[in-house]
Amino acid sequence: MTRPSQVRIGRNPSERGSETEMSKAVIYKGYTIQPALRQLPDTGQWELNVFISWSTEEEEDCRHFYLVGRYATEDEATAHCIAHGQQIVDGKIPGSSVG
Repeated sequence: MTRPSQVRIGRNPSERGSETEMSKAVIYKGYTIQPALRQLPDTGQWELNVFISWSTEEEEDCRHFYLVGRYATEDEATAHCIAHGQQIVDGKIPGSSVG
């Protein structure tokens, strides 16, 4: 299940993350999909968040999505996060959209 929240920003969402997170952003169909992973201290597993941003002539917009689930490795979590972001952009996740 994805829980979206819309956020208006004045800068690129990748500026919020570390260099590692910034390097994992992908451009997909004109949208920037930015994984925002968090490692849980008690289990070492990874929790997923994704920011999807885009620009028009008038404004820049960004939406934040929280994904339920935990992953054993950072690479696995990143891959799932990007794939899920692509599904959101494609309109394949009910209740989650970018526009």
